[in-house]
Amino acid sequence: MTDPAVPTQPAGGQAFPPPNAGTPGFPPPNSGEVPGAVPPVVPPKKKSVGKKILGLLGGLLIIVVVVALKTGLGNMLREDPTGDAKAGDCLAIKSGLSDTATEVEAEVTECSATDAKFTVLGRVDGVSDVYSTACDPTFDAKLKEGEEGSVIGSKESGGYLLCLKANG
Repeated sequence: MTDPAVPTQPAGGQAFPPPNAGTPGFPPPNSGEVPGAVPPVVPPKKKSVGKKILGLLGGLLIIVVVVALKTGLGNMLREDPTGDAKAGDCLAIKSGLSDTATEVEAEVTECSATDAKFTVLGRVDGVSDVYSTACDPTFDAKLKEGEEGSVIGSKESGGYLLCLKANG
């Protein structure tokens, strides 16, 4: 016979729940909680007006920077120093002009200036490939026998080439 004071395991090997455990999904008896009651909601702390404004300004700044990068605003703000060059103008070239140069710093200058190293013989709009033959007719017409021409190009404003002659 079994002692009634000692709990026995029911069939299936599962133990009885500990005393005062409550039914699953409900609080234990005498815990002070009401079954099915919603716990009190603590309102979130409100942000100060200053933090809200800073957050909005930060978000706005990010949007402006992204739009500026996407639309190429940097290129629009940068002025092309040779963009208005035409035949007869002189150029000062700040970096070495060579067959392998991929970027040249040049600007229009007075032909009497000491840094006026090249004269523009012609301009070809709509082309920016310096290896094209677009300047050949200008060179054939304006260069003397034995003189050599140079070409610089820009992709600004739809692209253009400047057909140049070195000043002697």
